[in-house]
Amino acid sequence: MTANQFYVPLIAEGAERIVLQGEEHRHLARAARVRPGEEIWLFDGRGRRCHARVEKVTGDRTDVLVLGTEEPEDLRTKIALAACLVESKKLETILEKAAELGCSDFIPVISVRSLRASGERTDRKLERWRRIAREAAKQCKSRLLTEVHPPRSLKELLRDPGAERRLFLSEHGGRPLKDILTAPVPKAEGAPARVLLLVGPKGGWTAGEERDIRQAGFEAVSLGRRILRAETAALAGTAMIALFWNE
Repeated sequence: MTANQFYVPLIAEGAERIVLQGEEHRHLARAARVRPGEEIWLFDGRGRRCHARVEKVTGDRTDVLVLGTEEPEDLRTKIALAACLVESKKLETILEKAAELGCSDFIPVISVRSLRASGERTDRKLERWRRIAREAAKQCKSRLLTEVHPPRSLKELLRDPGAERRLFLSEHGGRPLKDILTAPVPKAEGAPARVLLLVGPKGGWTAGEERDIRQAGFEAVSLGRRILRAETAALAGTAMIALFWNE
């Protein structure tokens, strides 16, 4: 497998040639320094990936010849991670690792104790977060791209969770997550098609928030006796779900 993978918005079925422009072209030409004749991988974030050979690199574009296309891949269980806002660098680490672990969605959540969003414009912040998700997917040779959503309030999330299995990490009792993931499941049912994992902020949920989350149909789960930092808990829970329900 080659070391370089680049993102394109779409790999059409039967495509013979593809053009890279903008940020991905600059990454290929200036950072990775790929030259004509070298082979690369391309992915479109929708499950399709192709092996290609670079034909021409100019100032504003890269032309590649498609050598072979892999059929779209889908996850058995799509994992959406809803994590309350923490310090910027820590949140970006959570996002990066969640993308590496194969999360389909990343949802920043605003709660009572979450860190307040910075004054940076939402569109600029989203652009940065989505770039982080793309780079993580490229690094781990993923075919799928994590969708990064704008920050939303906890109340908004609870109104429309969008998953058949909804879990939240609680310090006040809950079924061990490992027991849920290793419990026997009838073959006809299998693992859930989509799961949402909700992780609280530094300092945890307020009593009112935890009550609202439970009333919205979320199952309280625990990662064990240790009280983990928000970023550690988010990634530990995500990794466990990915391991048992996707790998």
